[in-house]
Amino acid sequence: MTALDLERIRTALADDFTTIDFVEKTGSTNTDLMQATNVADGTVLLADEQLSGKGRLGRTWTAPAGSQVIFSVLLLPESLEHLGTLPLAAGLAVTDSIEGTVLKWPNDVHIDGNKLCGILAEAGPVGQAFKAAPKTELTKVEVGKAEVNKAEVNKAEVNKAEVNKAVGSAAPSARVVVGMGINVTLTREDLPIEKATSLALEGRDTDRTELTITVLKNLRRRIAQWENQAPPLLRDYRAVCSSLGQEVRLETPSGDVTGHVDGIGEDGRIMVAGEYYSAGDVTHLRPQQ
Repeated sequence: MTALDLERIRTALADDFTTIDFVEKTGSTNTDLMQATNVADGTVLLADEQLSGKGRLGRTWTAPAGSQVIFSVLLLPESLEHLGTLPLAAGLAVTDSIEGTVLKWPNDVHIDGNKLCGILAEAGPVGQAFKAAPKTELTKVEVGKAEVNKAEVNKAEVNKAEVNKAVGSAAPSARVVVGMGINVTLTREDLPIEKATSLALEGRDTDRTELTITVLKNLRRRIAQWENQAPPLLRDYRAVCSSLGQEVRLETPSGDVTGHVDGIGEDGRIMVAGEYYSAGDVTHLRPQQ
């Protein structure tokens, strides 16, 4: 096990996230950020070990300490109108970062049909959380539209009202937490399910610090696309979605559906046998050609 270099991580991501915290062990980083008080938009919580990590449909999972990249990110979006595409954006951040990975709908990261990473997005009341000044390139564009540049802001030559107008001052609608766990050094004996893998088992780089930085950099970029519903987001998702064109069994809350995956909607829903579905577990019924 190689320890995370927190100083290196914080320095590399200083312009992307408000706060980067670390705990050696916790139940769930998602739960921790959902319940945190006096926490800012753009807060990241890293952990070496989760004792009750959460997956979709109420599943839990664990892994040996230091064998994964585990983190959650707190967001305070102004609207939940497009929440369905946020998990897709998070999945893309991982495929952006690890060559040869694909996404089984909605956001299970796979290598050669084996699961490498799980992702879960949750929404709840804002509570005691507050907006911090965003740190993305997109924000600079919006500031530019208000005719106040970065130098002027730094010199305090514009007042708070002007800055709020420039970067947007609408109140957040909810607290959203996106969490993920990427299998890095798990052995075959450690794997939680048969059809899983790790970077070590695939002969890939296992530098957790570098992977953390790369994934979070890509996640910030994809979140910016999600917030603005930028067309490249769904275009890029479809390009790496291994479920498209497959015959699948979709286990939905109302029963199983079997059929061909005809597309992914602009809202992130999957189309199976001509009908759209927003939730369910996908099983590919034959190997991809």
